[in-house]
Amino acid sequence: MARSTRIPNRKPKKAPRSDVEQLAALYVQTRAMLVRAGRTLHDHVGSSLSAAGVQLQLLRMDLPAAQARVDETLRILDDTLNRIRDLSDTLCPSPAYRGGLKQALLRLAEKHGPDGRQVIVEYPATAVVPAEIAAALYEAGAAAVEQALRQGAAHVSVTVRGSAGLVVRIVDDGRKSGRARALSAIRTITREQGLAYECTTGKSTIVSIRYAVRRTPRG
Repeated sequence: MARSTRIPNRKPKKAPRSDVEQLAALYVQTRAMLVRAGRTLHDHVGSSLSAAGVQLQLLRMDLPAAQARVDETLRILDDTLNRIRDLSDTLCPSPAYRGGLKQALLRLAEKHGPDGRQVIVEYPATAVVPAEIAAALYEAGAAAVEQALRQGAAHVSVTVRGSAGLVVRIVDDGRKSGRARALSAIRTITREQGLAYECTTGKSTIVSIRYAVRRTPRG
């Protein structure tokens, strides 16, 4: 009697990652570590030093004789706080960390207003996303806007929609030649951050960056 041989199911091997993808992954990981360090400095170390400053001010009221020494300590503390804020801003450079995605995009549009080129931002979205996602969306969107302007665009439209996830859509009338290649690095980085990224050229150049909320499967 012939015996049947069961062949185990083998998962297909993943294609090896390219050098560019590996570099993008390293960039994203390193950037995340620096951002965490910057936010820790701002949210915890900075807050603790601010609280210490309040206590010193109360101490100065209770001990007038020590006012000179307390004032000198407060001066040193203020200088330290300013250095911490500067370092935190360096580690977390994206304006989306400080004012959110909408305000960051509006400031980007204002930045280019005096140049005589029109950058319009429409933000009907109601979705609230984590700060690191907002920063990733801004970085990708800002890169697309800057590249459009370098390609001679006179009109750039930025639209953000979504009630659960978010879609950032940039449409411009600049030159299309070489656009996809110019945006290849930011596209790879954006995808490494878990976002979908598409760039299409036709009558206009359209860049779409999409963040979809990952739903936990019900068990």
